[in-house]
Amino acid sequence: MLNKKSYFFIAISWTCFVSILSLITISSEIGESINVDFKDKYVHFLFYFVFVIVWFLFLDRTKYAKSVKLLALILAITFGVLMEICQGLFTTTRTPDVYDVLANSIGAFTGIIILNLFYKNTKTTP
Repeated sequence: MLNKKSYFFIAISWTCFVSILSLITISSEIGESINVDFKDKYVHFLFYFVFVIVWFLFLDRTKYAKSVKLLALILAITFGVLMEICQGLFTTTRTPDVYDVLANSIGAFTGIIILNLFYKNTKTTP
């Protein structure tokens, strides 16, 4: 079992990873080589699914443990909205997209559902 500092490092690292990938321009050749409809929405879903879980694992070890799932969910959705706003304000090659926010939010909610299913039979979380 990892300690609180390790979980914090993982959560911050994931947040930085998502931030960087949300704000850089990725070569169109990479995206075009993967022939899947709405592939970027799957990526958004995955990013925020993991985001909720890693922040939950950290927050669960803090004084906010009683409302940790709600806090992780609010953090993920707020962060996703902010990343979309930042794309519009600070990049010339990325544009904000309400469907990205929707995919982020669905990923975050799915993470919470999985956490609820995983921990429903335990009195305490990990």
